[in-house]
Amino acid sequence: MPVESEELRKASLFAPLSEDDMARVAAVTVERRYERGDIIILEGDRGGALYFVRSGLVKVFKSSPGGKEQVLRLIEAGRTFNDVPALDAGPNPASAAALEPSIVYATGGAELRRLISERPGVALATVQALAGALRHLVALVEDLSFRHVTARVAKILIEQDASVSASGASGKATHRLTQQEMAAMAGTAREMVGRALKELEATGAIRIQRGRITVVSRERLAMFA
Repeated sequence: MPVESEELRKASLFAPLSEDDMARVAAVTVERRYERGDIIILEGDRGGALYFVRSGLVKVFKSSPGGKEQVLRLIEAGRTFNDVPALDAGPNPASAAALEPSIVYATGGAELRRLISERPGVALATVQALAGALRHLVALVEDLSFRHVTARVAKILIEQDASVSASGASGKATHRLTQQEMAAMAGTAREMVGRALKELEATGAIRIQRGRITVVSRERLAMFA
């Protein structure tokens, strides 16, 4: 299926490109569609493509030999992932899967590396993207190392509530995280997330009805986070 150049331009890496360069990128980019739960890439595989989420929501995660999952990041529409192997042609450092029906563009790593060598604007955007990813990972290490489970869950709920509010304003549906998914993000067990949610509900920060979590007070959540 042909890839729309203007959709690709929404990625910060491609925003500075000329029409000719955009056409070259589009020519080596393929569109892929995924349903909820579909695996997009597997940790350790080689291929080096850069992925851009046109619509939907993608989780990037690591899995232990015992099957435990740690979610590293949620990738929303308009953002890229798998930048590192696209740049160094090495193996994928993590896996990625769709959390909701998603349309994803995959751009060949060789083309991306060519653009970086030829276009300073693309090189700068690449550095900024990698810097943002590094800051996120440093914050994740801080959360897992120093924050109590309740604080981690509160932070996840704040971010999720902001995402849902923003998507509501744009008229797009957004996936609401399950307790198991929150556990994978918080680096803990589902039972611990359940206890944290009950604690937050007791303070009036959230309300839980029929398994659906509603943020009542972002200010109280922020105090925990």
